Amino acid sequence: MLKKLSELFGPKKPGVSRPRKSLVNLKRRFTIIAEAGQGSMSKVYRAIDNQAGRTVCLKVQNPDKNAAAASRSAKQERPSEGEVGMKITHSNVVRTYDWGESTLHEHFVVMEFIEGVSLQFIRQAHSTTITEKLELLAQAAEGLAAVHAAGFIHRDIGPQNFLINRGRQVKLIDFGLSVPNTPAFRRPGNRTGTLQYMAPELIRREPTDERLDIFSFGVMAFELLTDRLPYDAEVTDSMAVMLQRINTSPLDPALANPTLSESLCDILRKLIARHPDDRWRSTRNLAEVFRSSISA
Repeated sequence: MLKKLSELFGPKKPGVSRPRKSLVNLKRRFTIIAEAGQGSMSKVYRAIDNQAGRTVCLKVQNPDKNAAAASRSAKQERPSEGEVGMKITHSNVVRTYDWGESTLHEHFVVMEFIEGVSLQFIRQAHSTTITEKLELLAQAAEGLAAVHAAGFIHRDIGPQNFLINRGRQVKLIDFGLSVPNTPAFRRPGNRTGTLQYMAPELIRREPTDERLDIFSFGVMAFELLTDRLPYDAEVTDSMAVMLQRINTSPLDPALANPTLSESLCDILRKLIARHPDDRWRSTRNLAEVFRSSISA
């Protein structure tokens, strides 16, 4: 009896506390309209949520690949993508409605469906002015600042994970690699993210914090404003890219695009500084800085 009471009211074991949720029959709850995308670990659908009566984005993870990825992550259990998304409410972050596990033991996330294109598409289309790009970057910075303010590190910041809807509103998506910004998750670990935007300290397997997101954001901003990455684009081998990121200073933005103002170039230099201590400190005022560059 005492043992039972201790289990009920004694100290909780460390780890992520999850409410128990019923398994969901995805075929009953959702009507699939179309497949909207496919990643290495999940499929994304445009669907009707029959329970809520609205069109949504339904992301369904591959259970085997998800389990393998979890086994490679930090020893402490991390929150699921849906749990992270539910804790962040901001106009520049995709809204998460629900999350859970299906009757087939697939993890799923239900989000707002965004009709639009990615920042990657915007860059490749070459149809946006510098002023428009700076406003898009300001909104993207506000979305990332909301993630950091909620206590998380995104860990996969890049142009593919920022969508622009028909109202020209930027939305940060994909919390599949996100972790709490706590000591357990700042310890050296596996290299996760998109290699072209990965911070040097992550490649070196050093302790990390939210500044790895700031570096990735800087590479994305550099690419959007100069139409190239701040490193040699001809180097494509993964190992060569990692060595380049560790040993080579990034290209100066003034050389990549001489039309950029010196103040804007200085912002980019600080965002992509190789050493975290030399890097832009916080995303809190980044949107304001980009917007002030519009009128500079």
